[in-house]
Amino acid sequence: MRMLMMIIVALMIASVIGILVVKMFDGGGGTKSKTPPPVIQQPEPK
Repeated sequence: MRMLMMIIVALMIASVIGILVVKMFDGGGGTKSKTPPPVIQQPEPK
């Protein structure tokens, strides 16, 4: 039973670390990621 608890705690810690790593790489662009994407103008259909 104790082994199962340790595995569950280890998985929780690994998931938190994984989320932090993904957020670090996702937001690593600096100011580039904070600016909205440029709006693409499309002509109106006739």
